[in-house]
Amino acid sequence: MHFKVFSRSPITAAVILGLLAAQTQVLAQAQPSVPNSSKALQQNPLQQRYTFDLPEQHLLYSLGEFTATTQIAVVRQDGQPINGTAPALRGEMTADEALRTLLADSSLTISYRNGRTAELLEPATSLTVGNQTAFSTLTVSADRIGDDWVYHEPRAVSVISREQIDRTPPRHAADMLQETPGVYSAVNAQDPGLSVNIRGMQDFGRVNMMVDGMRQNFNDNGHQQRNGTMYVDSELLSDVVIEKGASTGVHGAGAIAGSANFRTIDVDDVLLPGKDIGVRLRGMTGVGGEGNGVNFIGSAAVAGRFGDRLELLAARSNRNFGEYAPGRRRPNYDFLTVGVQDQFHQELQQDVERVRFTDNEQDSNLFKARFHIDDDQSLTFSYLGTELSYNNVSDRQIMRAGEVVDGDDAWRRFGDASTTSDSVSLRYNLNPSSPLINLEANAYFVSTEGQRDTEAGRPVVLNGTDMTELNWMMGVCEQNPIPDNAYSACRAGLDNNNRTQIDTYGFTLENTAHFALGGIDGFSSNHGVEYFIDKGESTTAQERGGRQLASIDNTMQPSGERSIASAFGNLQWEDETFTLAAGLRYDYYKLKGSTQLPGAEWTYNDRYAMALRYAQSRLNSAESKCRSSLISEAARQRNCDRIPQEQAYVNDPTTFPNYQTSNNFNPMWQSETVLHDYDVDNSMDKLLPTLSAAYRPNENIELFANWGRGWRPPALTETLMQGSHPGDPFAVLFPNPHAQPETSRSWDLGANFTAQDLFKGGDRFFSKLSYYDTRVDNYLTTSMVNVMPGQPGTGLGHTMFVPNLLPMDFRGLELEIDYDAERWYTQANYTHVLGSDNAFCQRIYPLGSGWIQQDMPNEDGSYPDAHYEAIEAGYESREDQLDNQTYCGIDVIGMNSARQLPMDRGSLTFGTRWFDQRLDVGTRLNYSAAGGPEDFDFDLWPSYVTWDLYASYQVNPNLLLRATMLNVRDRNYVTGYSDIFSKSYGAGRTLMAGAELRF
Repeated sequence: MHFKVFSRSPITAAVILGLLAAQTQVLAQAQPSVPNSSKALQQNPLQQRYTFDLPEQHLLYSLGEFTATTQIAVVRQDGQPINGTAPALRGEMTADEALRTLLADSSLTISYRNGRTAELLEPATSLTVGNQTAFSTLTVSADRIGDDWVYHEPRAVSVISREQIDRTPPRHAADMLQETPGVYSAVNAQDPGLSVNIRGMQDFGRVNMMVDGMRQNFNDNGHQQRNGTMYVDSELLSDVVIEKGASTGVHGAGAIAGSANFRTIDVDDVLLPGKDIGVRLRGMTGVGGEGNGVNFIGSAAVAGRFGDRLELLAARSNRNFGEYAPGRRRPNYDFLTVGVQDQFHQELQQDVERVRFTDNEQDSNLFKARFHIDDDQSLTFSYLGTELSYNNVSDRQIMRAGEVVDGDDAWRRFGDASTTSDSVSLRYNLNPSSPLINLEANAYFVSTEGQRDTEAGRPVVLNGTDMTELNWMMGVCEQNPIPDNAYSACRAGLDNNNRTQIDTYGFTLENTAHFALGGIDGFSSNHGVEYFIDKGESTTAQERGGRQLASIDNTMQPSGERSIASAFGNLQWEDETFTLAAGLRYDYYKLKGSTQLPGAEWTYNDRYAMALRYAQSRLNSAESKCRSSLISEAARQRNCDRIPQEQAYVNDPTTFPNYQTSNNFNPMWQSETVLHDYDVDNSMDKLLPTLSAAYRPNENIELFANWGRGWRPPALTETLMQGSHPGDPFAVLFPNPHAQPETSRSWDLGANFTAQDLFKGGDRFFSKLSYYDTRVDNYLTTSMVNVMPGQPGTGLGHTMFVPNLLPMDFRGLELEIDYDAERWYTQANYTHVLGSDNAFCQRIYPLGSGWIQQDMPNEDGSYPDAHYEAIEAGYESREDQLDNQTYCGIDVIGMNSARQLPMDRGSLTFGTRWFDQRLDVGTRLNYSAAGGPEDFDFDLWPSYVTWDLYASYQVNPNLLLRATMLNVRDRNYVTGYSDIFSKSYGAGRTLMAGAELRF
């Protein structure tokens, strides 16, 4: 039987736009099915009356719909499944009456913790020690029924549970994504930042990465187009909800790939059942010689419930890791010795004993306070802060300064790196007895600051002399301006501190209403608004010997403001067999900032000017050679004797004997590329629809289809970034203030399968199969070959974010299976990517050619031949023809995340429970297919299979012991789709053990 959980209660009675206004009209005409008198509002939630219409179905599903209707959480804390069938429930009754009716045929009894929480107890099977009763967690709440609710949702959604996180504790935040189909990360093991990739798309908000619904929009440019990074502490999470595809929901603005919401622990995650005050202590560490750099993972949390009004939670965590050893079994040396910057040195063997500079430490603090204003309203304040310290590390390069660098030394440490992030929110919930109001408002502020210290680089040495040290000692480097001939040597002696800060101010308002229309039940409306603004600021401080010499704007991480305002509405009708829904989103985007835009300045030189330039060049040459000590005395004297004649030509170029006939003096146009200060003030808007449908032929199968449009406006970096690549002056980056938004069309087709008592009494089977097909137009990628206005040539080394003129396609199949037979269980997921690597075409002159030379008339009034040829080809001018020239090829976009599709991958977990389910022992298989560009002769990411073991034992109600061994067979591997430039192997065999204490 179908079961629908309506996610988080949110806000709005004021809705904008045509669709939203129409829905408001509909709601005004609909009759609420629950009285909303002032008397009812003052009642205890358990005594409020609600109208129910539930069929006879599995008890678990009925309890979920009971919670969705009443907002009263139902928890069962003994870890046993909720089995049995609930009777049909129809009519108006109190919440208490309804719950007791649903449980009438079960052995469960009710114990009310407070007016909003009901505990299900089965004394016959509970474990009692003294006067304490043992409980573990299974929660039925307004937005979650265990983790099984995803198999009742007719869309592509996945959950990473706390149980999954605890089985195999993550070294890097990206490790949490291993068991989620369609989700990857371009992880760099030496940088703890997380960039979530959904179905091949990431960066710049394509995936909306959040903590408790607060957008984490920090952007610190990284390789593999890793532009958009969040810093999250797995120790303080309750779960992660991954929504895939375009959405007209509350968090869908600008997110064409989906969203990832990392949700933090709450009061119920800390308190023991029946307790109003509690403490939870957790700790895990590496064991002996197999610890492999795991120093400590742990947290302390305290929580309290004070009466029926106030709940408080405070927690602190610490994660501390050292360098680790990769696996020793079946090493793949090709991975380390082939690549763009290693010039394909396949003949070298590069063994690695340790992955250097992977040590890092993270400290986090969490505080929550929830005040129940009355039985219908609550106000929640939350704060999450995290601090990380790690290393600023180079790419792995086996060739440095023309010499081979072996093994572990191929990574070079530039200096320290650190990140601090603070997220603050104030959330308001309103959920009266009226089915028309289930409202949530959330105002939040997120500030993330990253710092990277880069120590002075390799000094400039000339003829054995350290010119860097000499120029600084002589004071040459402190002149203003620094002489050109000393500039490079002086810069090599500077320490640099790059600071990047992104502040995000956000607000969401959402309401969900249920109503009947025209006598037909089953209608619901979800509508609201979302607004967020990112403010970026970045500076570079230059130091020498601890003394700050200058502080300048860091245009590699540009300053500016970018905002999106969004209004959305979704209308749905649902009965036992069908679900039909349509949605519409209106987004308005604005970006402001300043940058420097390259342009061409053209100068016309007539015959006189060309002759004068030629004469001046001859004079300069004669004077230089006259003073030179590097040529013979006779040659030097000849040049000295030439000076008077050359000076005469400079004074009057017409005295050249061949003035009228020499081709050297032909008139011509000449260009010079200059940088102009450019103020950017871009704005645009978009209407985005979605459609969805589901069909349930029986209680075990649900078929669904979803279609939607999405868009992603350009980010600050894509629009404003300019400057030289750090440590590589050849690579110059230019802004693209004319970049247009990406637009997407996405399909999801899928099926949910659920069954009870499938192979034996009491077992549960859940499965979700999805096919996705997303097409993105105008996809922005980093191209390394762009010709600037007025310039000829290939543009090699000129890097910009440019749109792909060809559509990008992302297609694949995703499978999730969850089977639980009490004594044993298994979970599986698999992603199969369809299609081939995308093709790329771009304009050769992304900013326009600015090439006017061949469109200017000659002195006789005619035009150059190229002008006439362009017109004959159908263009307005030669400039127009050049503006529309394109280059197609994959070799110019670098090794970013768009160059090749992700690889297939999956995992399989098998576990058993013993001793009244207090002992849980299991194993997990992790698989990744090989991956890399189709035109390569080798795999950038070789295929691999690794095995993990885990065990937990509930000693008593207060103490839980855990142990995990990762990569049991010590397999040498590199995580699929990880950062190809850092070339970091995954960790070898790692043994961890720890405990959780609650009292």
